[in-house]
Amino acid sequence: MRLERAQSIELRPYRLRLLRSVRTSRGVHDVREGIVVLVRDGSRVGRGDAAPLPEMGTETLAECMEQLRGATAEVLPQSPAARCALDQALLDLAAQRAGVPLARLLHPEAPLRVRASALLSALGMPELAREAQRAVAEGFDTLKLKVGFDDDYARAAVVRDAVGPEVKLRLDANGAWEAEAALVKLRQLAPLGIELCEQPTPDLRGLAASPVPLGADEMVASDPEGALDRAQCIVLKPMLLGGISRAWELAQKAHHRGRSVIVTSSLEGAVGRAGAAHLAAAVLALGPHPAAGIATGRLFGEVDPLAPEAGVVRIPESPGLGLP
Repeated sequence: MRLERAQSIELRPYRLRLLRSVRTSRGVHDVREGIVVLVRDGSRVGRGDAAPLPEMGTETLAECMEQLRGATAEVLPQSPAARCALDQALLDLAAQRAGVPLARLLHPEAPLRVRASALLSALGMPELAREAQRAVAEGFDTLKLKVGFDDDYARAAVVRDAVGPEVKLRLDANGAWEAEAALVKLRQLAPLGIELCEQPTPDLRGLAASPVPLGADEMVASDPEGALDRAQCIVLKPMLLGGISRAWELAQKAHHRGRSVIVTSSLEGAVGRAGAAHLAAAVLALGPHPAAGIATGRLFGEVDPLAPEAGVVRIPESPGLGLP
């Protein structure tokens, strides 16, 4: 997507506090900061979201702001989060001009219902069990748990005991282990009925004997071919990949290679989550894929215009992102 000379850009920084800290093997998040990007074209406004995650390979927030301030028709952002925001805003405008939801700009047969997973964030065991049970009661049939800690098995077992065998349990290690340690961990966890483990090691090498299906996440941005070769599932985060357009290209390639695709948000604001939801809907037009990680709005205190109902995100039929 190209920025036209007649289009103007407005930047609106934001800061969101998480209701509960989210712990990953790479650190703890209490707040998320980002920038909503508004691209004006006459009476239309396209919206994008830039919420960098430097520990995941994006630029810093300051670098992102600098890239966006310098964006012109001739100079588009090169850093992932800034490029993602502008790409989404331009796609939003294009979908508005076409009179279709953004998902159907990507694929005309995109459904407007996307099954979502629930990310669990409680630290204590009793709290984790209660959080898992609440998520299932709300209609989620897939739960995601961050791993890469000393108590991984105990925490996963608590979730499995709390929700029973029918609920899918997805793990995300954020590249915490080396290959040998990963195989030990995955063999321990496999009897709990694990749907898949995202990024158990940084490059997924040496894991052909894993008893748990592998998902490539962070490595997709730097080594997409390696991800497609070594993982059964490709996890697509537009914020890390430089935008919805790039993520959509990778989704089609992964589907054609027989890989499943999971679209997830990156703990960004409502605008970015809406973009991820539209991408996830387009992916479902290619065929069945696992539940998308687009329900992270429930981790914040803000109103979520695309909050899941019974574990399903409903995409608005209005043109573009369809946000109020």
